[in-house]
Amino acid sequence: MRNKYIVLSDLHLCDVEDNPDGWKAYKGSRYLFDEELAALIGQLAPEDARNKKAERVLLILNGDIFDFDLVTAVPQNPPWPVSRSEKRRGLKATEEKSAWKLARVLSCHRRFVEALAAFCVRGHTIVCIMGNHDRELHFLSVQGVFTAALEQAAASLGGAMPPGAIRYEPWFYFVRGEIYAEHGQQYDYYSSYHSLLAPTLRESKQEIIELPMGNLSNRYLMSSMGFFNPHAGDFILNLFSYVLHWLKHYAFSRRSLLFNWFFGSLVVVRELCRRKRVLRLRPQKYETMLEEVASRYRIPVEWVMALDRLGRPPITNRFYRILREFWLDRALIAAVMIGGTVALALIPIPLWVKLMVPLCGFPLLFFIYEYLARGSSIFTIEKEIPGTARRISELLPVRIVTFGHTHVPRLIPLARNVWFADTGGWAPLFAKEDKTRLAPGHRTYLVAAFEDGEEVSLRLDSWMP
Repeated sequence: MRNKYIVLSDLHLCDVEDNPDGWKAYKGSRYLFDEELAALIGQLAPEDARNKKAERVLLILNGDIFDFDLVTAVPQNPPWPVSRSEKRRGLKATEEKSAWKLARVLSCHRRFVEALAAFCVRGHTIVCIMGNHDRELHFLSVQGVFTAALEQAAASLGGAMPPGAIRYEPWFYFVRGEIYAEHGQQYDYYSSYHSLLAPTLRESKQEIIELPMGNLSNRYLMSSMGFFNPHAGDFILNLFSYVLHWLKHYAFSRRSLLFNWFFGSLVVVRELCRRKRVLRLRPQKYETMLEEVASRYRIPVEWVMALDRLGRPPITNRFYRILREFWLDRALIAAVMIGGTVALALIPIPLWVKLMVPLCGFPLLFFIYEYLARGSSIFTIEKEIPGTARRISELLPVRIVTFGHTHVPRLIPLARNVWFADTGGWAPLFAKEDKTRLAPGHRTYLVAAFEDGEEVSLRLDSWMP
């Protein structure tokens, strides 16, 4: 039997929003890629009755296929209470509200749904691995919304979804001797979950997804700073670049940058601190959950526990790094420097001291602080994750370890005939020739084929124009 794997990740599908001033351009209809994705799937898994029994095709959707964090819309007549904060920043990650958000997203991507349904009607299988931005698929009713949409699309095509045509995986997908696929957020301090298999908290008598810092930032901060692209990391700038960005987009408009940054950052910090106590211990049944994973894949539970230990703890216990990522430490230093300058101006000391300390002493101390404060950042995962893939390949008998999450497509050898593949993403990025405008993403995908456990082909390619 020939096994063929098509791996996609980081589509970041959300609802469509077109604004004439370029606000949230990454959600614009001009960047929809549903037709291109349908063409890719159709080419890689065509209708061919002669090969249907000889080749088993699996489409692995390796996390962040949907981006619940970017959906800020609320229903006009909601069947449940909606707070003022939700009206401003989007619905909370409860089961009922997440189901509504996914239905809204799918209504904007009907061609994507039809392509997946046609893929299943042809007798193939979809494996949907949850990432950090679509962790709300943890809820069974949210999975049901996706499955029902595929079934409805299959019926409209004159076919039917075979039993078990779509499979949901909360952590990873593994085939002995062939492939290990995982989204990869667990190796990122800023996006990891404390209890990946049990990612909910009890809040106001409801189960709500425990959102890591990266997700909270998108919901409460990036959605209010819509001239930045959350998929490209362009929001990490130096002070001079931030000033230029403000002058270009905000200075002569009604939109606010400083207000949204400051109060959005405080909301995220408050949420992380509020949840810190709750996340100290894992559920008592967590070891049982790990044993169930081992049983499902028929591997020793020690292997699963070793995989679990590779993950990074959430950044909730590193308060200083949280403040630094939101530039709140620099804001505090700036406030101290301004206060110091005013104090020097009021006390009776020589004029040269009043001038030299603010103009030379304070900037020098700031540069020294910046040098000493360097450490891990949201980009650290890009450098570290190939090493994590190597450790997984040494732990499990596989030929390919594939992650998403970083949006950086690459294919790296780990050992003889063992590879690490980062599948990049499809979300819009910035154009190389003009960093002020968006362009289609890398649109990369991985195709791997095995015959009786032996690798036949391996290709990391792009569907760019």
